[in-house]
Amino acid sequence: MDKIELLAPSGSSEAMVAAVQNGADAVYLGGTRFSARAYASNFDDEELEKAVDYCHGYGVKVYITINTLIKDSEMDEALSYADFLYRIGVDALIVQDLGLVSNLRSALPEFELHASTQLSVHNGEGALWFIEKGIKRIVLARELSLEEIRHISIDLGVETEIFIHGALCISYSGQCLMSSILGGRSGNRGRCAQPCRLPYDLMDSDGKKVASAYLMSPKDITAIDMIKDIKSTGTSSLKIEGRMKKPEYVAETVRAFREELDGKSDPKHREQLLQVFNREGFSDGWFKGKHGKDMMAFHNPKNAGLEIGTVLPDGTIKLSKPLSKGDGVRVGDEGQTVSRMYSGRETIESASKGDTIKLDSTRRLPSGTLYKTLDKGLMEELSKSYENRYGRKLPISARLVFAPGREAEITAEFDGRVFKASSRIVEKAMKAPLSLDRITEAMKKTEGPYFISDLTPDVFEDGFLPVSELNAMRRDLLEQLLAYRISSAKRIVPERKVSDSNVKVSAPVLPSKLVVAATLEQIKAAVEAGALDIAAYPWYRGKQYVDLKSLETLAIENPDVRFYLRASSILKGEFDMVLASIRRLVEGGHIRGVLTSNMGLIRALKGICPVIGDYKLNLFNSSSLAIFGEDISGGTVSEELNRSELKELKGKERLMCILYGKQELMHSEYCPVGAAVGGMTSEKACNQACMRENYSLKDRMGEEFRVMTDWFCRSFIMNSKPKNILDTANDLKWMGFSSFRMDLTTESHDESFELVSAFQGERAFSTSDFNRGHYKRGVE
Repeated sequence: MDKIELLAPSGSSEAMVAAVQNGADAVYLGGTRFSARAYASNFDDEELEKAVDYCHGYGVKVYITINTLIKDSEMDEALSYADFLYRIGVDALIVQDLGLVSNLRSALPEFELHASTQLSVHNGEGALWFIEKGIKRIVLARELSLEEIRHISIDLGVETEIFIHGALCISYSGQCLMSSILGGRSGNRGRCAQPCRLPYDLMDSDGKKVASAYLMSPKDITAIDMIKDIKSTGTSSLKIEGRMKKPEYVAETVRAFREELDGKSDPKHREQLLQVFNREGFSDGWFKGKHGKDMMAFHNPKNAGLEIGTVLPDGTIKLSKPLSKGDGVRVGDEGQTVSRMYSGRETIESASKGDTIKLDSTRRLPSGTLYKTLDKGLMEELSKSYENRYGRKLPISARLVFAPGREAEITAEFDGRVFKASSRIVEKAMKAPLSLDRITEAMKKTEGPYFISDLTPDVFEDGFLPVSELNAMRRDLLEQLLAYRISSAKRIVPERKVSDSNVKVSAPVLPSKLVVAATLEQIKAAVEAGALDIAAYPWYRGKQYVDLKSLETLAIENPDVRFYLRASSILKGEFDMVLASIRRLVEGGHIRGVLTSNMGLIRALKGICPVIGDYKLNLFNSSSLAIFGEDISGGTVSEELNRSELKELKGKERLMCILYGKQELMHSEYCPVGAAVGGMTSEKACNQACMRENYSLKDRMGEEFRVMTDWFCRSFIMNSKPKNILDTANDLKWMGFSSFRMDLTTESHDESFELVSAFQGERAFSTSDFNRGHYKRGVE
């Protein structure tokens, strides 16, 4: 394969320069609009163009993130922004919104698109679906193993990009609604409040606290020790996370991975990566398969620092690693910057491994393990690596013509083109002619990204020119090269084509009232209440939940009811088994169709049965369905739209609204029950505690979020309260919606009967404790 790309984060201009100067092949950054890191410094339009030009001068590619969901009111602005990015030469866009993808394929068909990790692409069928829709590269979900990456990259021939270092979302990216629903700050809009980094209690069925920690806060991942294995996957690009991080962090991570990729392996890389940032160390994420509590930072969600010694009860410190004045240290939650350091009574500037020292007695640290949270010397070293934005030089070979009576001339071949610069007529040397060495020395000077590394004379005779002429000739040649490299990336924006995003399809219409149920008792209650369309998820763990066999039996016993199978948004190794089960139920006439957000299933089920898109498809605007064509009958609108945004949607005949239900806040490969109670680690299997009891996460406000698990050993964190907008049915009908849905998860038979009855009768029903979702407030 071609050289593997090292892709670096650039949340600021300084971070971008740090990435380029330390050897990144590409950078990704966001503008002030539509970026999933809305709180990074980001770049305005003028800064963006300068950044693109600077990177292209070095041959470094630039990818811009437009990886948030786009509202109808923003779509024109997003497309105009894409026009600007296309014109200034951005190499590719990293995108999440399906409506934007559809519009970009029509408006800017030559613009390379990369599917953001926010799209949760995690199986081969899903990857192929996006490639067929015009996506060039897939930024794979971070939850994939080396074998799964290898299958998609090599076996299927898909261009992929994977994260190899940095923070890890505990939920599948793009599948998390926790920050949005609880606090109004949407991760899908770049404003995640990171509720996963807060402490939680794990409660059992009796209300007893069985664990208390930062149960949802994972360590950062690193692949610094497995570069050979990573290369063998066939992935095209290695991505470092960190657009919110300091330039020094970018410098160190890029430097370490650049050297590892270039075969300069060094144990110091891991230690220095730990020093610039870690949360209780690193994990290797999902690269080697399942993990449990050993991938979590249960005790500290922030930068933990590097262990360097012990503070003894008398205040003395025994060092296991060096310490210097200006370094930051901590014991537990107590921290300080080292202002004075003593060896005995002597003030010292630094201390070595094995030394016993004391710090300033006015700020005494408690006894315990000492961590260095900031290494002043390392940070200064890293800062120097990018203080000169043209410190790194790219070598250019040139040829020289130098003889009296003709213009001096230097030429260089670059990108298949020949560039030439010349001077005035070379004079005869009256005294001391210019030597070839002196001319070569003048040619090697430079102020930009290039330097003439070797100069080959085609014609050389003794003669004389002022050195200023040589310098001017050199500058002219190198400026031509730089101008060409920058200008060749610029493009002309094609004339906008008008497209109809409201694609007409011949697939069956959506059910007018769909009840989604989890347990057998809920389905029985729904049937008793007169529901005619029922969807069930047959893979939850627990005796009370419906399974495939009981779903088939229910379909036989209730021939007047149209049953649907709800399939998971995430399917990896079990994909073929689930697909086979669906085929069998369809062929037996037991289900009418499938409700899912899984792109792989959507692709595989085309022509087999109707598919309804689930709400984790994040259908956020009127263009969202266009990309599907006839792949789906329609879909459930995003749970993050408010009333006015719902009203403005076009094509409502293919859109379904949820009127009641506890939203799935997180969908994760990690299970807090398995980690905290089940004893699961990377080496030890879970004891399946979730099969014996129900568990909930309790936050600092006393809210409890049910943890549900499935047979694929994934967890679902459910909202503590149901969304209840049953009283809005007539209002939504007036807007033009004709398909509605309610989701039952933890409700009893009797509760379900009352709720479904109200749903069927299109009347309000007040539960004891509920919320209105985003119907009134929406997200920014």
